[in-house]
Amino acid sequence: MLLARRDLSQKYRRLRLGYLWAILEPLGMSVTMWFVFEILLGGRDLGQQPYYLFLTVAILPWWWFTSGIAASTKALVGFSRTLPVSVLPTQFSVVRVLVTRTFDFIFSLPLIVLAMLVTWTFPGVSVGLFLLAFLIQLVLMYGLSLLVASISALVPDFARIVRIVLRAAFYLTPVLYSVALLPEGARSVASLNPLAGILTLYRVGWWPEEHVSMTGYAVSIGTALVCLIAGVITFRRLEHRILKEA
Repeated sequence: MLLARRDLSQKYRRLRLGYLWAILEPLGMSVTMWFVFEILLGGRDLGQQPYYLFLTVAILPWWWFTSGIAASTKALVGFSRTLPVSVLPTQFSVVRVLVTRTFDFIFSLPLIVLAMLVTWTFPGVSVGLFLLAFLIQLVLMYGLSLLVASISALVPDFARIVRIVLRAAFYLTPVLYSVALLPEGARSVASLNPLAGILTLYRVGWWPEEHVSMTGYAVSIGTALVCLIAGVITFRRLEHRILKEA
């Protein structure tokens, strides 16, 4: 935790606004998306109302996901000189990056409160599922982070592939739109995206009709566990090669 705190301090130390950038970056993204899809294109056909709150609730975890996975591709590369002599487990470098991005996400959560006040829309008791979504996403990200970090350390081109996949995944994930408003056939397909169930759990506190099928939630939880197992196994198998080439 102390190292993660130091990473956060170093990350924002040179910036005049410091930790405010953890809020300003996703805020800029949510406002831009709201203006384009609500004002210019008419977001009423895309998601629930108020659309700005609908966007904000999903954009923050999406920002956490993409920034965390992208940063993980450099987790072992950035500490290549110290890995062979470090007394800490090799995977700690990955955990360190993930913890830093997780705190960025936590620091950005006041944006949801701001969006609620602006739209004067408040959640019901199902908002407690927000924490469940957070835990599932954390497990998913840890597994994927171990996976992409270990592969990227040995295959530098893999980091570029990850960035391309993340860009494409933005449009395949219900950040801008609601799964509940999709046609029946498309809804079933969209629910197979593990992030769909996670984002739904973030949103149902405000919009209970956003619930996906139990299959959708099972896909999210199952994928998170599979990625965790795959990430741990892959990392352990590649660890000796990573240390050898560091």
